[in-house]
Amino acid sequence: MVTKIVMPKLSLTMKTGSVVQWFKKEGEQVEKGEPIVEVLSEKVTYDVEAPAAGVLRKILAEEGMDLPVDATLAFIATPGEELPESEIETVPSVDHVKEGVAKEETEVGTVKERVLASPAAKRLAREQNVDLTQLRGTGPEGRIVEEDVRRRIEGQPELAPRVKEELPLTGIRKTTAERVASSFRTAPHSFIIMDADMKNAEKLREKTGASYTAILVLALAKALRENPTVNATLKDGKIRVYDDINVGVAVSTEKGLVVPIIRNADKKQLAQISSELEELAEKARQGKLSKEQLTGGTFTVTNLGMYDVDMFLPIINPPEAAILAAGRIVEKPVIVNEQVVAKPLMTLTLAYDHRIIDGAPAAVFLGKIKKILKEAQ
Repeated sequence: MVTKIVMPKLSLTMKTGSVVQWFKKEGEQVEKGEPIVEVLSEKVTYDVEAPAAGVLRKILAEEGMDLPVDATLAFIATPGEELPESEIETVPSVDHVKEGVAKEETEVGTVKERVLASPAAKRLAREQNVDLTQLRGTGPEGRIVEEDVRRRIEGQPELAPRVKEELPLTGIRKTTAERVASSFRTAPHSFIIMDADMKNAEKLREKTGASYTAILVLALAKALRENPTVNATLKDGKIRVYDDINVGVAVSTEKGLVVPIIRNADKKQLAQISSELEELAEKARQGKLSKEQLTGGTFTVTNLGMYDVDMFLPIINPPEAAILAAGRIVEKPVIVNEQVVAKPLMTLTLAYDHRIIDGAPAAVFLGKIKKILKEAQ
């Protein structure tokens, strides 16, 4: 019996997934329940298990391809079984389809190498006998436009910079790009910035060994409990306020940015948060985070202080209502009782969705975080 391996639906909103790697090659024997292919969607990696025992007869989806949910990835069958001819074709990814269409549309006259060019550029190139393969396009996605052709005809230098290399936008990096672009288009971002006195937080770090990020998670979790409207989302025209406080922590990896979740952070002590954070960060770098460790967040914190960043404006992690950004700790002069004293200050930036949160409650929330940090012990 021929059995299909299909792209699984890993979440309610998932529409497409990426094939990360195959654990088996065509012609190899597989056992039912054995991991056979790793797929990725919305930063979640998942090992798809073989639905039946047999031979991996045909792989339709190559590694790196983006495919819709329920698309056929491969077939498992016995050596002599016939496969459905209508489906034994390489499944094109979204990017491959776009590239194919672009190349077909831009083949020009006697130009042997297919190039990306506008209709006006192609027409002018034919009339003036200009080889489009020798031009660098200045249009969108490197498209050659009419002005590029005229510049060559008039002997002017080309304006487009030379390309050293092209890196594919796939996997986690592609997912991140799509999510932040959607967030910035959809949610009207507004920002509030405050400096927090970190003197006591420094002492707490020395005493416990916890990172500043762990201390931030603890502080904002407490602040969220007192300011629940920040711990919310907007769905179907209604603001949903979460009861659970699940704090996501942005972690940079070689494959891109991931946000593992510390669940019920408001109910945990600093030591437990610190331990979980270290474990999650290590799994993130190894690419071993589970679906459960990457989903269900209600608020996100991102810290670039270790990179000597003073302050930055973060993009909200959808569908959450806000995100907290932290910079480095810097000794700054502050007037106390008419005396100038140096204090270790950290700049905190709260980015919030103005559809859900107004400026005043956002300021109260950030002020509460600042107060908790100042009184840390």
